[in-house]
This record gives sequence, structure tokens and C-alpha cells, in this order.
Amino acid sequence: MLSAISFAAQAAGTVEVHMAGVEKPLTLTHAERLADLVGQPRLAGSWWPSAVITTPQATEQAMREHQELLAQLSALAKDEGGSDAAAINALRNQLQAMPVTGRLQVPLDPDIVRVHSQNNPPLQGKYTLWLGQEPSTITRVGLVGKPGNITFTPGKDVASYLDDTHLLSGADRSYAWVVYPDGHTQKAPVAYWNKRHIEPMPGSIIFVGFADHFWTKAYDGLNADILHSLIQRIPE
Repeated sequence: MLSAISFAAQAAGTVEVHMAGVEKPLTLTHAERLADLVGQPRLAGSWWPSAVITTPQATEQAMREHQELLAQLSALAKDEGGSDAAAINALRNQLQAMPVTGRLQVPLDPDIVRVHSQNNPPLQGKYTLWLGQEPSTITRVGLVGKPGNITFTPGKDVASYLDDTHLLSGADRSYAWVVYPDGHTQKAPVAYWNKRHIEPMPGSIIFVGFADHFWTKAYDGLNADILHSLIQRIPE
């Protein structure tokens, strides 16, 4: 819960709110509970599915882990050669350009917070709330030849979003990952032999990671670490 991560045990929350398209953040004070924040009239109309709330400590940890991941990818690229190194560096460049924060795993939809008391914890200390705009795109990330945003199409599945791009050296050609705007993930079979119709929602990330490497343990856990960073992405 939020209160377990805060560092000001008795004070009500102070929240710095960053809204997409608004240059200067808002500062909300004396927010005693999460409902006091998400129910603010000034935030009415916000697109809550991708909203992220964090604390200074959580953000510091997320940024440190992100930098460690970038360093790990750099070292791995130096150990590899040719197309493998180029693919790893291409992925690293994508992640380096992605700002991260320390997402706290709490629901932020005002209706869910208001209706269920367990989802309305006290706010104590300092927080930052990131609010993005309602998206109309999907973002491709990973070992893909054409990373970046592409238009969301209703009814289109994960495999179809990868049809017009080639996969780089070392890519997993059987599975991709969907990172939904709220931070939960889903593994999606995308090969001809195992394909399943999974539709991402607008604002999702489709991540193509590394295939299983049978001869080295250097890649063990790397996809999980990348997914963790993708979950921490600041909403656009």
C-alpha cells in the first residue's frame, strides 16, 4: 500500500501532478487519502488507465535499476559481435530514450478507489502523479526493425502488429509480450504454430525480447528486467 512506502508517517500527502500537454505541474496538498487525489475536479476527464503514482524512493530505485539494465546491455553487446551486437545496441538505445519512474502498484481509477475501501489507502508524504493523454497508438519495443508508435486498430492482434517489421538477430520469434497501460503484462504466442488472438488496448507496448539461449546464461532474466523497466515508463 502507499502508506507503507511513504517516509512522512503522520502528514497528509503532497502530490505533484504532471499532465500531458501541461508545462507546469500542479501541486495538491493535504490529500489524506487516494480518493482525495483521484477525485479532484481539476483532474476530471483524465485518462486513468495509464496513470502512474510514485514516491521519491520508488523513483530513485527504478532509475537505478534502469541504469543497471542499460549497463548490462552495453556489456553484453561488447561480448557479442556482428548482427547480435547491433541488435542489442538497438534495443539499448530504445530503452535509454525511455523515461522511467517508480510505479506503485495501486489502482487509480476513481470509481475503483471510491467503491472499494481497500483501494483507498492514506497518503502520507510526497508523491508524484503522472497523467498521460488518451492514446491512439501501440508502441513496438525490442528486437524489431521498426520500433516506435504505430496506429491502434480495433480487433487487430499482437501478431498482426508485427507483420510489417522484421525481427533482429537473437529475437524470440514465437512469443511477444504485451505491457498494458496499467502495468500488467501478458505473454502472447505469435508464431504460425502457436498463434493466439490477443488484442492489446490503446497505449500498450508490444515487446519482442531475446530468444532462449541454450549455450550461455548471460541472457537469463534479461527479458524480465526489460519488462520491469517498461512497466515503469512515464506515460506520454
